Amino acid sequence: MTTMTTDNSGDVRLSGISKTYGAFTAVHPLDLTVPQGSFFALLGASGCGKTTTLRMIAGLEEPSSGSVHLGDQEVTHLPPYKRPVNTVFQSYALFPHLDIFENVAFGLRRRGIKSVKKQVEDMLELVQLGEQARKKPHQLSGGQQQRVAVARALINHPKVLLLDEPLGALDLKLRRQMQLELKRIQTEVGITFVHVTHDQEEAMTMADTVAVMNAGRVEQLGAPSDLYENPQTTFVANFLGTSNLIEAEIDTRSGEDIVLKAGGGKLVLPRTRCSAPGTTGGKVLVGVRPEKITLTHADDAGEIAEGRNRITGKIADSSFIGVSTQYVIDSPVCPEFEVYAQNIDRDARLVPGADVVLHWNPAHTFGLDPAQDIDAGVDAGEEAA
Repeated sequence: MTTMTTDNSGDVRLSGISKTYGAFTAVHPLDLTVPQGSFFALLGASGCGKTTTLRMIAGLEEPSSGSVHLGDQEVTHLPPYKRPVNTVFQSYALFPHLDIFENVAFGLRRRGIKSVKKQVEDMLELVQLGEQARKKPHQLSGGQQQRVAVARALINHPKVLLLDEPLGALDLKLRRQMQLELKRIQTEVGITFVHVTHDQEEAMTMADTVAVMNAGRVEQLGAPSDLYENPQTTFVANFLGTSNLIEAEIDTRSGEDIVLKAGGGKLVLPRTRCSAPGTTGGKVLVGVRPEKITLTHADDAGEIAEGRNRITGKIADSSFIGVSTQYVIDSPVCPEFEVYAQNIDRDARLVPGADVVLHWNPAHTFGLDPAQDIDAGVDAGEEAA
């Protein structure tokens, strides 16, 4: 099995990099470091600037300002072929007249390397296509063609592999298989992968670190689990999965918690999970993910444990989707409160029209600054869904 080893010269550093087209700013000045050996995702809806950023790393776009470094080497003004990077696009751009072996060998032969057999065989083994070496691209599935494109890029031993929506042309099942496959390949070769996608699940499945982009800026950067559990803006809260957002007012502080007033009731929010200004009487958007909530029929409200956040409501709609049932609740604090309940011992009384209590652990609550535009986050999340 082939293994590549590199030092810190695989770091990608963007310093004050921006891109404008006339009066339009595609990427606002951006500072970003992608650590060597990481699987890094640029995630966002169409037009957010993620592909433009990738193209500036590749040398396919000239930055309007700032610099691009690969380790200690500044490559800002180098043409693509002089940069130690390779790019895999959504359209795999394989040579149809060449078999798989020769497609992968192409870069080596162009550099005048005569003995390519061992390198190509090792690379085809890495992407699990050794037995397909003498087939033409049209004889392979989409997922196999995608792996050929990755092998052709990796055989040049780039310091960085750039992936621009590489799974976009695949169907859902194959896409999920390829997410795991790409992650396996990245782990084995150990080089830096920078992956552009609009698919939230894809970014969270594959990447060590995700940069969520919105309108040419990085809205939040972090590990997938941290972005999901601790969103800092309404855009991130709505773009990564679904969030219920409740308008609330700070009532009092109690130790490490903030007590909030919402819809005539009280909710508790851990102070460490609130990114809004924390002044008494101030406004906060209280967030909770649909899968964190337990739904209890109103008749059983007395059985709910003390200390949980709770609100009342009426089931407006429900959808059975196999692994779970998705409920929409009409509540005083939110007209379309979403709850995802696992289909284990389902309560037959939980049907549209039923009065219910929604309750959850206060530790699963987060607080956001309501001065941000909620609608922008919702719309972007819908666009990328």
